[in-house]
Amino acid sequence: MKPKYLNIKNNTAYIRDINLIDVAKEYKTPLYVFDQYELEDNMKLFVDNFKSSNFNCHTVYASKAFLVPAMCELLVKHGLWMDAVSLGDLYVAYKSGFPMDHIIFHGNNKSKAELEFAVEHNCVIVVDHLEELVLLNNICETNHKNISTMFRVNPGIDAHTHKYIQTATYVSKFGESMFDEVTIDKIMREYVNSKYVKLLGFHSHIGSQIQELEPFLLNVSKMLSFSKQIIDKYNYQLTSVNFGGGFGIPYVQNDKPLNKELTASKMVELINSLGKEIGFVPSDVYIEPGRSIVGNSCVTLYTCGDFKHTYGDKNYQFIDGGMTDNIRPALYSAEYSCDIANKMNNEKDTICDIAGKCCESGDIIIYNALIQKPEPNDILMVYATGAYNYSMASNYNNMLKPAVVFLSDNPKVVARRETLDDLLKLFK
Repeated sequence: MKPKYLNIKNNTAYIRDINLIDVAKEYKTPLYVFDQYELEDNMKLFVDNFKSSNFNCHTVYASKAFLVPAMCELLVKHGLWMDAVSLGDLYVAYKSGFPMDHIIFHGNNKSKAELEFAVEHNCVIVVDHLEELVLLNNICETNHKNISTMFRVNPGIDAHTHKYIQTATYVSKFGESMFDEVTIDKIMREYVNSKYVKLLGFHSHIGSQIQELEPFLLNVSKMLSFSKQIIDKYNYQLTSVNFGGGFGIPYVQNDKPLNKELTASKMVELINSLGKEIGFVPSDVYIEPGRSIVGNSCVTLYTCGDFKHTYGDKNYQFIDGGMTDNIRPALYSAEYSCDIANKMNNEKDTICDIAGKCCESGDIIIYNALIQKPEPNDILMVYATGAYNYSMASNYNNMLKPAVVFLSDNPKVVARRETLDDLLKLFK
């Protein structure tokens, strides 16, 4: 839940040798602060543990968690692929010089413009449903362009996560059920008859914030068995399987941490052993970690405002940010932990809700937080905010989006703070 290299000096929070209070003063708050060293450690963790001498293993970063050009540079440095979900994602990657043929392009309702861009730049497209496959075929026929695809199927695995982030149930908006034989048959016949669109293999994603090994192994088993059935039934040579992501991280003290090293290595072991047993060992396998790469490597810094005790005996500590820079607690009851960064050794003796400044009663970042006694101008540090915080940030109430700083040897701004003039840039 806390950054790997967080330490305390003189009652103050540091990441490695960088004083976070100094960072807050220099770059203002609210502020997202990533430790670049931990980011790169997390990338290396998957690359080092998701590997095999029997097939090619690809770690594909799920960019929806957090994407800026500086992140693209780190992905290239460590040999990761990228998972994109919109034309905006594709464009950021393209303008950042990311190799477009190492992009897996997702989405349940891709537009014609998005598909045309992905085809033009040789991305691997994850097709969501039959109608999309027909549209993609038409685009490729019109442009006489070959494209490699995967097709998203739902294995029917109930990962124990919030219903908003379960993605492989029978009623999910994503993909098609692998048990819907009629629909799968129509899809496969479209592929068999296509001159330009090639099916590399199938993709699945069973949910997010999964904390147990077993669902990942069950997904491996189901996906390999399903792929072998398709190969045999349609005499269609598949080469790949994409097992998606969902690798959870701890946010609060009671969260059970997923052993990512063990999970990645066990998946590889099962792919190899089961693949040999059933007669299908894919030449290329993919996983798509996002949150587990960026989540714990970031903290958000806020400046404390007033402390309010209500007639109803509720304490509020106000901060200079809120749901515009972290919508997750309001969206699906996400939990976080925090500290006063300039009082790290002080006793935690105050229980309060950490309240944002938006005009919403639900603008609460943390309910019943146990923290050091806060005072105005203290710096509140909220842990594990690297995933889905900046990428979901909004201008509700005309709030300004915070800056993003990467800490390597020195702080570096990788996304500047919005200005008041930025709020007017789309208006006429």
